[in-house]
Amino acid sequence: MKKFLLLIALLLPLVASAARPAKRVSKSEVTSLISDFRQYDGVEVVKMGWLGTALLKGVARHADGDEDMQELRKALRGLKNVTVMEYEEAAPDVRARLDKRISRVLERSELLMEARDGGTGMQLFGVVDDASGTVRDLVMHSPDNCMLICLFGTISMDAVGKLMAE
Repeated sequence: MKKFLLLIALLLPLVASAARPAKRVSKSEVTSLISDFRQYDGVEVVKMGWLGTALLKGVARHADGDEDMQELRKALRGLKNVTVMEYEEAAPDVRARLDKRISRVLERSELLMEARDGGTGMQLFGVVDDASGTVRDLVMHSPDNCMLICLFGTISMDAVGKLMAE
């Protein structure tokens, strides 16, 4: 009986951590943040909904001979919409408030990777599904470049890896 209780005591933290839900990117909070700040001078927002992404996928599908376009098509297969916010031309106080709010929204999300190249950095957030080899709701934030890129939907990790390698 003692061995059984000891085994349960040892396995309980593992089971609890596996049952814990993945830290997700809150699409509604990110969308709300973008809506709140798009009104400021120097903040540029480009949104591509389902129609725009369908057109992008169609262009990639018809580029038969280009291997890079085929990899891009595979990577974007599950993409639902794209939003890019650039705020480099905004006033310094607006940039600071925006960076602070983005950090607060994304601190509850899973940091997939942080990369630095010289003086600039990029953080990638999202939810990885190892079983299907995809990332869901990928958000990239570069405070140094004053940019937020949101790719909502699922994206193939293999295809993205091949594109990044080139």
